[in-house]
Amino acid sequence: MQIFTNSSEFLSVCIIVISRGSHNAKIYVNIQDAMSKTFPEVTPDTQLQEPAAPVVEDSIKKGQQSAMLNRLLGKGSYESFDMRCMVTGQFSVGKSTLVKLLAGDVIPEGRHPTDGISLVEGRCGLDIETKSWILIDPEAYNALDVVYQKVLMTSLEEEESEQTEKLDQASDTSPTSYAKTTISSLPSEQSTAALSLPPQKSSNVLSTVKQMEKKTRTRMTKEEIRRQMEKVLKSGQYKMKVGRLIFWDFGGQYVYLTTHQTFMTFRALFLVVFDGSKDLHEQVPDVMCFPGQHMTPTPAVFLQYWVNSILTYCKMEYAGIPKILFVATHKDKVPRENVETRREELYSGIGKLFKDHEGQHHLVLRPLIFVNAKNQEDPEIEVLKKTITELTFNHPCWGERMPNACVPLELEIAELVAEGKQIMSLAEVKELNAISEVSVLSPEQLTDFLHYQHSLGKIVYFDTPQLRDNVIISPLLMVEVMRSFITDVEFWPKEDKTRKTFKRMSLNGMIQKVDLYQIWEQEEFRQILPFKEYIFDMLIHLDIVSEQRRYDTKTGSRLPIENFFVPCMLSQRNDTDFLTQECTPERTVSLAFVFKGTIIPPALPNRLICACLSMWTLKEYRGRKLMFSGFVGLSFDREHDIVVCVEGSKILLYLVHKRSKGLIIPDIATSVRDCLFITLERISEFYQSSINCKVSSKLPFHTEYSCSKLSCFISENKMASETEECLCEHGENIKNNWSIWNKKREQKQCDANCPGLSENALSQIPSDTELLRLSNNCETRMLHDLALHLGMEEMVWSDMVENYPTNTQMVKFLTLMHLKENDEIRFTELDKGLREMEIIPHKLCVVRQRKQVKSSIPDDILDCIPSDEIVDKLAPLIGKIVFQLGIELGLSVEELESIKEKCDRDLTAQNKEVLLTWRKDRTVKPTIRVLEQVFVNIGKGARCLKEVVKDVDPNTLKAVEIVTDRIRENKNRIIQDIQISQILDHMMTHLVISADDRRRIEQHAGQDDQNKALLDIVIKRREPAYSVFVDGLRNYGYEDIANDLKCYSHEISPSTTSTSAENEDLSDWNFPLYKVRLQKNYLKVIIDIQHDSIVDHLISREVVSVDDGKKIESCKTPQEKNRTLLDILLRKNEQGFIEFLLALRENSMYADLADQIEKTEVTSRDIAIFQKCFK
Repeated sequence: MQIFTNSSEFLSVCIIVISRGSHNAKIYVNIQDAMSKTFPEVTPDTQLQEPAAPVVEDSIKKGQQSAMLNRLLGKGSYESFDMRCMVTGQFSVGKSTLVKLLAGDVIPEGRHPTDGISLVEGRCGLDIETKSWILIDPEAYNALDVVYQKVLMTSLEEEESEQTEKLDQASDTSPTSYAKTTISSLPSEQSTAALSLPPQKSSNVLSTVKQMEKKTRTRMTKEEIRRQMEKVLKSGQYKMKVGRLIFWDFGGQYVYLTTHQTFMTFRALFLVVFDGSKDLHEQVPDVMCFPGQHMTPTPAVFLQYWVNSILTYCKMEYAGIPKILFVATHKDKVPRENVETRREELYSGIGKLFKDHEGQHHLVLRPLIFVNAKNQEDPEIEVLKKTITELTFNHPCWGERMPNACVPLELEIAELVAEGKQIMSLAEVKELNAISEVSVLSPEQLTDFLHYQHSLGKIVYFDTPQLRDNVIISPLLMVEVMRSFITDVEFWPKEDKTRKTFKRMSLNGMIQKVDLYQIWEQEEFRQILPFKEYIFDMLIHLDIVSEQRRYDTKTGSRLPIENFFVPCMLSQRNDTDFLTQECTPERTVSLAFVFKGTIIPPALPNRLICACLSMWTLKEYRGRKLMFSGFVGLSFDREHDIVVCVEGSKILLYLVHKRSKGLIIPDIATSVRDCLFITLERISEFYQSSINCKVSSKLPFHTEYSCSKLSCFISENKMASETEECLCEHGENIKNNWSIWNKKREQKQCDANCPGLSENALSQIPSDTELLRLSNNCETRMLHDLALHLGMEEMVWSDMVENYPTNTQMVKFLTLMHLKENDEIRFTELDKGLREMEIIPHKLCVVRQRKQVKSSIPDDILDCIPSDEIVDKLAPLIGKIVFQLGIELGLSVEELESIKEKCDRDLTAQNKEVLLTWRKDRTVKPTIRVLEQVFVNIGKGARCLKEVVKDVDPNTLKAVEIVTDRIRENKNRIIQDIQISQILDHMMTHLVISADDRRRIEQHAGQDDQNKALLDIVIKRREPAYSVFVDGLRNYGYEDIANDLKCYSHEISPSTTSTSAENEDLSDWNFPLYKVRLQKNYLKVIIDIQHDSIVDHLISREVVSVDDGKKIESCKTPQEKNRTLLDILLRKNEQGFIEFLLALRENSMYADLADQIEKTEVTSRDIAIFQKCFK
């Protein structure tokens, strides 16, 4: 084995030590990406001053060097020998130890878990000619020589090669496009003109270069590059041809498994490491299995997981690539005489494990490698090295040709990274390219350069609308981003506030932007903050953080969201009995999305679960929210629940009815299935797509439908081939369940073969909503006859007609309600009565139908909760359908009767109270979409709703939701814990409450009631009242509550009134400015002045009465007395204000305060905010 000790022999890299508490993770950075941070003296200038190497220039004349330089920078390609060895596997199996041994590093004693990913680069390489393994001394290196040597070591030979000359001539006559050069294994050139002429800039580029040069200066001149290349040429070391091995050591804890996909690539060799001292099916202690895997966690399960994940996340560019090599460790724990037996047992077991696996041609099972990773003398270490070497040399990306035209820009970017820059805007990259003195890439070439550098792992660039404007030029930044918030509990920060965020993530997986930004405010992660919005969008794109996402179906734009799901941080598994107690065969229908392989990589179901959270309300069961690792329970409406969970290779979807699956509405089942299928399809496409390959038309999953016992499934393809029946192993026709999930959109009548309500459904007592739907679909005479047939007296019917002479719908509904309440009828009695009256029993099927809504209201409005303003405007337009509206919204008859009594004869007030009562219940999110469906169901139509919301700003609605939800979540703490006197002072000063508001708040005797009254005002007024309230909490000792309530400004937009007001002139407002000036100084007045002489002056001028003076004096503290004084003054006219200023000036101590008040600036925005207090 050869060991190099200086940088001219090989290219070593810097070591950056990243600390988290006492934990140090050594990360060896890609030299082309990060350059030297530990050797800042290594710069282009210092390199030029280094003494020349032994002279060999006689063999390379100056003219030849110039020609070579033009060739290198104008056309051609060089071979790149880089290979990433990605070391994966279960935690605590010795991955890090093995990597250190292979890289020639010191092996530490004890266990040192990896926090995320550790990169080890520049410590070893492979001799291209001899295939020998070479260890490198990392003490010193010359950073920029990396690119020069790699280019020169193959391009010089290409220059001298007669065969290459012929290829050059061929390409001169038939130029190859840049896009093709980036993926071809053959040399590629530009046109002949590029050999002798300098690069030509377009007139457009020339017109902007002068402006650009003011911002950016190119670092690499042609002369500097020539001198650097001459130095390397003289050294002769470009002929060494040593390829680099870069080790990626992946942390094996569950929390990291959703982040590793970011870095996986087919341009790598994968090692899957496992503990060979344990049986493949032996239980792994102190660990739960993957979500949906109820078998005992074993090494075999982890092996299956890693193989499936690698093959899921790596794009298939070449057949059988990437290769996956299995490596067993801990040979030292097996008695020497049993090693060979154990080896055969292990690999025989692996062979059986993957016998029928579709990715079998990716697996490397021979040689059977079983090592002691702590022993450098173990002969099998050499076997492992040789195997890695052979697999590397056989990899199609080893020796891949890279275009020389990219070298100058690559060098420029490398220097910026060396200076500490991590992200560039796309405009900066274009600018850097445009002003280059060496070579300018065309726009198409520049785009291809970015895509190709990304595919090599040298930069991070995604050409998507939200991400294409920036380029991460130091991928190490992404490792740091991941490590900042996705980390095992032993690496959690010690600080209480931030640690609380991590604890919350582990319990429910949820985080808000404010929480993540707070994490990045820690000293070791502050380099992320300048790019926080871009990085956040990047995390969304990569599925590291998943949104509760919805899209506008008309524009395709993403709708605003607040909560985000960090699935890999959610470690809590479903330990409730919801599945066994609620998802019973009597109440549930099920289908499954079935994937290839035995274990689904977590990112797929995690992202699907996030989509579910965006569409439906998270369900609570026995006081617990039903969101766990690989499991989520949701409420669709008051009757239907949804469960999505992982079971082995299946993502199961359950639709559960509150009483009977026979009452499940097929329209709901079909819409839920369609939503999840389309979402899962898009997720799969995301992982299958890549820069250089097309998305496969074949999805990695198919749909299967369960029988009524929920125990066996039949694929959709098989059912499609059957005509009328498709029997499961129980002899049941699954097509009955299939029809529930696949109702035709425009179908209004039952199918010819519809069996009506099931036996189980017939045994149920109808709900109020179901009776309302039935009454709306029955003729009056038929319902009258049915009621009498079932035993109701004619007199009862007559009384109802008399009570509601103009409302036959109400009569029909109350008739059915009478039968339910007095005779406790069930569906079976209704069915029997209809049959005896020779009326088709399909009349009852209407309870399983709902009317289709063709909405023209935008999705971002439909998904919001109606505000008070919307409720106020909508209530007068609803009319005489209070009962129908309330029943469809889920209110009980008792609640509706109470509302009717409370708002006697006032229809508008009744409708408003119904809407507000419905809105309070958050069992199912009370959205405008729900309201629209209800209006259609009761025959009202949604036109009135459309008119009310047509001019509504969705951002304003979202602000109402955010403010309301934050306050609702913290309401008990606010009501019970805070004293609001000083907070009210703060809010008065900022004009968000008036003196009248304060009086109404303080008229309540108890502090709890005062706090409730204040919260009502804050919720109603939103911004800026909410932000001022939160700031007041923080300023007066309630920082914890303030932090929990904190929102960023883009999340809670101010009202349109205050925003537009900023552009209006003060003369447009008819408002007493003196009151604004006085209140803007409220806090200063109550703190600074002694009231006595001022009150005397005001009494003498008859501004305040003697009784007012006594009221002021009766207050206990000086500040309370001043508050009472200001309360009186704010209700007086301007003369009272003038006299108050005169009273202040009588005392020289307050003269400055009087001037300050008088000269206080009043803006139109101030007035707009203050006026909201009087609406």
